[in-house]
Amino acid sequence: MKFCTSAAVALAFAGSALGEVKSKRYCDAATSICYAGLTTGNTLIGIALPDVKVAPFDTILQITSPTSNGWVGFSWGGTMPYVPLTVGWQVKAANTTIYSSRMAFGLSLPQPYDAAEYTYLKGTGFNSSHWILNVRCRGCSQWQDTEGKTVGLDPQLAATTFAHALSLRAPSQPASNKSTFNVHTSFSRWDVDLSQGKNADFDKLVAANIIVDQPPPVSSTPISSPTPTSSPSTSIPPSGTPAPIQTGIPASCAGVTNFHSPVLTSNGWKAVKVAGNLIQPRGLVLDSSGNLLVVQNGLGVTAHTIDSNGCFNSTKTIITQRNLNHGIFLSQDGKTLYASSATQVHVWDYDAATQTAGKTSRIVINGMDNKGHVTRTITIPPKHPNLLIVSHGSNDNFDYEAGNIKAGRSCVKAFDLTKTPTGGYNYASEGYQLGYGLRNGVGLAFDADGMLWEVENASDEIRRIVGGTVSDIHFDNPADELNYIGDPSIENTKWYGYPTCYTVWKPELITDHAFAIGDQFVLTPNETFADATCNTQSVPSKLAFQAHSAPLDAVFNKNFTSLLVTFHGSWNRANSTGYKVVEVPFTKATEGYRPRSAIAQSNTTGYSDVLWNPDVEHCSTTQCFRPVSIAKDRFERMYITSDSGAEGEILILGRA
Repeated sequence: MKFCTSAAVALAFAGSALGEVKSKRYCDAATSICYAGLTTGNTLIGIALPDVKVAPFDTILQITSPTSNGWVGFSWGGTMPYVPLTVGWQVKAANTTIYSSRMAFGLSLPQPYDAAEYTYLKGTGFNSSHWILNVRCRGCSQWQDTEGKTVGLDPQLAATTFAHALSLRAPSQPASNKSTFNVHTSFSRWDVDLSQGKNADFDKLVAANIIVDQPPPVSSTPISSPTPTSSPSTSIPPSGTPAPIQTGIPASCAGVTNFHSPVLTSNGWKAVKVAGNLIQPRGLVLDSSGNLLVVQNGLGVTAHTIDSNGCFNSTKTIITQRNLNHGIFLSQDGKTLYASSATQVHVWDYDAATQTAGKTSRIVINGMDNKGHVTRTITIPPKHPNLLIVSHGSNDNFDYEAGNIKAGRSCVKAFDLTKTPTGGYNYASEGYQLGYGLRNGVGLAFDADGMLWEVENASDEIRRIVGGTVSDIHFDNPADELNYIGDPSIENTKWYGYPTCYTVWKPELITDHAFAIGDQFVLTPNETFADATCNTQSVPSKLAFQAHSAPLDAVFNKNFTSLLVTFHGSWNRANSTGYKVVEVPFTKATEGYRPRSAIAQSNTTGYSDVLWNPDVEHCSTTQCFRPVSIAKDRFERMYITSDSGAEGEILILGRA
């Protein structure tokens, strides 16, 4: 339905200066509903509520957006992960505007969220210049956080933090409110005085403005368990006569569809899809019986039995816990399963023979931050089975507090499992350091000597400021990194540079100084801290990766002559990069294992592509295979997850 913008809304829209963050009360003459409103960028956000003192309560959200915006999203908790999100967009074919109820379980495509119920109100629609979404929400004032605790809005606070994001690109299927959509073009956070949006006759106003003939669809789509895309092949012999185990890569897997987007491999390698239609698959691990356990972000942990060819022949959910979002590992005896949420590491008793986990979990690590980079990688050193290693990323692109070793962010820490206190360790204050100043080290791997290596995601959107001159160098700087951490049994309090020192990838973009690939630099050199200061205070990386590649996992081959690394891919680079698996040649030197290439030659001899997307320049968060994690079996075959918004997939990769 089309609409005529009321005078009150038009005045509110025009009366707020660009970038202003102070909310104002405005009333919509067409509905008589009053809102606490704020214009941010080119979009007006209005929030209405009853005259109440505590949650839960119904709310009304009004979004007024130019038609140039493909979608606009609103966060009821002021952050992206683990809070209700309301996303709206225009549907020209249906002559209306629709909502999409979502929740994100990490910095990834938000999933449909069924715990909030929406009703369209009058005013929803569009004209030639703007669209409006006006909806009542039940379930947006209160929700459960990452630890299952009930949190929500306090209508008596003078300032409540909200956030919004928008994209100039429309969702891929605008008529469906469970459509995928690409990453935001811009976002902001701001405070609102909710008292400005209180309405004494809230229920009557809602009843008077409900749209009886509601635009489709009328409700959000619940998250459902993944549908297995592989089934037992009719050629599999009965259990009494097992088929010979094949050690290579299968030609295909029965019942599995083609890749959503095609992938290519280098000579001598082969990749086959083994599963699809998964819910953002992230970390994975093989158990002692050869079953594959997978964290599906927003669902829990699923178990997949593997047939003699390497394909899946059964799938089941063994842990239903939506806040598990990435990390997963098994004890060396295979009887204890660890998995991570943003704030905690959980542990279950596990039986590989029956693929069952205990009904309740215990907490071994708690107190981790729930903002920013919320994926926690967990691993156990092969030579120190009593230690649990946990990496923790930054809480923002530039997390300046993480430069303090006591912050407990942008670091890797170790915890002795034989001394776990009741209730678990506090991440920030307990355990011991294995290095800090590591912005977001998601991938961890051990070489043959048991030494720990880390692959790290560097900062986005950086600018170099010298003598008052600002240079935008973010397109190809800073490099992502391969870092040597060392012996996990020994405390390491070394600083690896973040958030001050960065690694050069494309030196010609930094015109005020002559750099080489792999050199360290600062964003704003001064007398107190210059580029050269990094050389004496920061541990340099051992190899540089193309900026914005986003390395997420790493595993050595059986001879430790190469390290395989997944590049998840860029999200805001004009021409996308990454979206592949690369091989880093390694060698054993006097001082231990090292990359064969000098860091200055990272872009030529540092690594080579093994698997990639053919049209990488056009890849995005909702297109192309997005490699996340690797689990390597005893035949050197690698199961690799992709959490693409288009389709969650797993492939098997190995030598042809």
